[in-house]
Amino acid sequence: MASTHRLLLQALVNGLSDAVGRNDEAAADRYHTRIRLLAGHFDTNPVVSAAIERLLSASGSWLKTKVSDRFEAEQPLAELVDLITELL
Repeated sequence: MASTHRLLLQALVNGLSDAVGRNDEAAADRYHTRIRLLAGHFDTNPVVSAAIERLLSASGSWLKTKVSDRFEAEQPLAELVDLITELL
């Protein structure tokens, strides 16, 4: 059975992915913040922790990117979402 933290992380990662796909900056920022707060629970798993850190970096970059240039910044996020989904 999956832990509640893993299930919550999966839901938040999927929400972030959806928000980025909709170009919803406010929602993406909320998901980014919640994932950052939850990240500490995965410190004992270095593979998942590293993937979360990469996702947070990519989503932070996406949030800082001009709206007109976000499509290119969206691609690495999609790959990291898939990676985290596989790891969980």
